Amino acid sequence: MSQKFENDPILKRIGNFGKWQARTVGAFSLIGFFFGWQMLAVTVIVPEVDYWCSPAQLQLEVGEKVNWTSPKIDYGTDKHSGIHHLHQDHCKVFDVDYSEIVDNPKIRIRKVKSLQNATRACKRWDYERSTWPETVVSQFDLVCDKEYWRSLSQSIYMFGVMVGSIGSGLLSDKFGRKRVTLIAAVGTMIFGVSVAFSTSMMIFTLLRWCVAVCSVSMFTCGYVYCMEIVGGNWGTYIGIGLEIPWSFAYMLIPLVSWIFPAWNQFTIAVSIPVILMIILLSIPGMVPESPRWLLIQGRIDDADKILNRASKMNGKNIEKTKISTEKPGLRRSTLIMYYLFFTNSFVYYGLTLNSGSLIPGDLHINIIVSAILEILANVLTIFSFIYAGRRLSVCISMFIGGFCLIIIPAVSATIGKTILAQIGRFTITGSFSMVFVYAVEIFPTVVRNVGLGSSSMFARIGSIIAPYIGRECGKLFPAAPVLIFGASSLLASLLVLFLPETRNNTLPDTIEEGELFNADNGGFALCKKKNMLEQEEALKEEKLDEEVPSANQKT
Repeated sequence: MSQKFENDPILKRIGNFGKWQARTVGAFSLIGFFFGWQMLAVTVIVPEVDYWCSPAQLQLEVGEKVNWTSPKIDYGTDKHSGIHHLHQDHCKVFDVDYSEIVDNPKIRIRKVKSLQNATRACKRWDYERSTWPETVVSQFDLVCDKEYWRSLSQSIYMFGVMVGSIGSGLLSDKFGRKRVTLIAAVGTMIFGVSVAFSTSMMIFTLLRWCVAVCSVSMFTCGYVYCMEIVGGNWGTYIGIGLEIPWSFAYMLIPLVSWIFPAWNQFTIAVSIPVILMIILLSIPGMVPESPRWLLIQGRIDDADKILNRASKMNGKNIEKTKISTEKPGLRRSTLIMYYLFFTNSFVYYGLTLNSGSLIPGDLHINIIVSAILEILANVLTIFSFIYAGRRLSVCISMFIGGFCLIIIPAVSATIGKTILAQIGRFTITGSFSMVFVYAVEIFPTVVRNVGLGSSSMFARIGSIIAPYIGRECGKLFPAAPVLIFGASSLLASLLVLFLPETRNNTLPDTIEEGELFNADNGGFALCKKKNMLEQEEALKEEKLDEEVPSANQKT
């Protein structure tokens, strides 16, 4: 065990990783998978789909396209591309009696041409159904004057994630990690299934909000639990490993959508599997309460019983548990961590939830490619964390991501834009995984869940804004979203240099330990490194000065 972990009261007794941790972490291994399915489901249940005005009097089959019922809008010729843009306004319909056209189709052209300027608001639409027979968009007609529900519902979902992040942090620090995780898992399944039976967009949005609160609570509490019982490089393996299932969930979305194409069937399909985790957490003795949380709560006897069993299973000698306290500087690191979470979420969801409009190409192919790149990003993150440390890894990742996004408008080729966007998303995926591990190591045990939860709250502010920047702002100025995402990421890459390096350091337990650690190790990385080198040189000189007189005395 590393010298820096010798004073850790938990790891000193059970080791950095063993059979007990493997079994316990295994029960939580799919938290990222279930959380990811719920979060990313919106890409296929509220997709970008073609629609057209389909008056009821035409008596058309469902999905049968009609392209002559709405007036065309002339947007003129693009100065750069030379392309003349002429689009139909499907929110309006020619003001004619369509029952006459059905009775006598030959008068259609004459009727429509004679009333080119006479229009009224369309009241009935139909949709492209070759990919999805029914979506939330088609069931609740989220077009024209109801289109705002698309962005609003996603922002409300992200608000739910924000509430769940901070609320679960407070609850789990008070009532325990396991209990809150189990309750949240039950809520995720119940509300997830209930969403499928929504009768209006308002009910759909409300139930999705409940799913958001529960699913993020399940993920955050389970994640913190696992990080509190491992040490050394295993902190990196487990921290990133718990996020890799998220990418697999993302990759499987097209497959699940293909098997269950209707949106309500899809939501049931991604919610019921949570019962597997509920069963694992409910098995007596399978997953005990977090021993680190029990120690901080003063429940020493309960913690000792768990640690004794863990030590025995891991083949370790049993030693007495001791908690130490020390002295103050968390504020700077906390504020920077808030911004890192905000930016990562802002950029990640801005690109992910708007991939149909921001990233050129087929939606399903983009999802699969993005998911594969996410898995690769998480694997590379493990190696980066082990060999380069936390601070430098996050800095480089966010810098590359920001740079790629900010130069996209300067590239004219579609393939070039797609590659740069995927690289940007690839690096942001890596940095998003990194900051979760980083935050857990910076915040002390007594406020670790609250710290991670409040950081996630700022992440949700970013994800609430993301749909509007990615979709609505992009309509006005197509280059604006990637420029904003890129600039935010570049700023974050600079700020991370003021955080302390946490690799191979003991997790702080008390507020005093956390403040002391951040005060001593935080600050601008290059200046800190220079000061540390100067201090080391001074110590070496002092040591030499002490050794010379003693050598003279011996002679």
